[in-house]
Amino acid sequence: MQQPVIATFYDHILDISKQEGCSVGEALQEAKKLGVAALEVSCFNTAGRAEELSHELASAGLGVTTMPAFFSFESDGEVENRAKGIFEDAKAIGAKTLLVIPGFIPEGEDPEECTRRRIERTKRLSELADREGLALTMEDFDNESSPIATSRGMLRFMDAVPGLSACFDTGNFYFAGEDALEAYERLRGRIGHVHLKDRALGTDFGTEQRRTTSGGPMNPSPVGAGVIPMRELLDRIRAGGYRGAYTIEHYGAGPMLECLKRSVEWLVQRL
Repeated sequence: MQQPVIATFYDHILDISKQEGCSVGEALQEAKKLGVAALEVSCFNTAGRAEELSHELASAGLGVTTMPAFFSFESDGEVENRAKGIFEDAKAIGAKTLLVIPGFIPEGEDPEECTRRRIERTKRLSELADREGLALTMEDFDNESSPIATSRGMLRFMDAVPGLSACFDTGNFYFAGEDALEAYERLRGRIGHVHLKDRALGTDFGTEQRRTTSGGPMNPSPVGAGVIPMRELLDRIRAGGYRGAYTIEHYGAGPMLECLKRSVEWLVQRL
């Protein structure tokens, strides 16, 4: 059986470049040496430089898994206007899937009405993406103003939007106080992408400068070195039939290169 693709974020490559004092090209090569075969490249990364970035990745021999795409969905026209540029950038870098972040609920606004509005506009985005040959996925986004911070929030969107799959982020349910194993069972059979993210209580690997909704510590960690039940989650994800890429994530980590090395080694041993 072919080994799954191991990926990480282009943002992490930029962190490696800064922390290690090397060029972005050299950081890309370091990641490739570790076993990274593809990157997750956001709409912020591609803004104004999609073609240049595409050549950069091609020169390094790295592919693209998904493209995180941030939307506000505050007006009907925003869907079409925002989607057009994102679709163009996704095609330029070779992304076949958009990880859609549908926006956040502003303070003082009715959460239910905001959520309904975002669901309807995600449906419209799905229609537009389908015409362009692009798929949509959605993760448990770790923000208290997000309507998709929990598995139930994600399911509400997926039940309403045809073709929308779950991006299962192993570490983000921890933010909302939800058990990741229970969340997996709710989302079983609907997972189209995976983020491997662990969480540390201490700051040995850097600090994210954020806390859980209950006020607990939430810091970066190499995969398998934190408090998330990564081994059991990976076993269940694989047993459930998932054969897609695994994107290693640890925003705020330092040193990023060492964390990535440890994460890749942990994952390779278990694939």
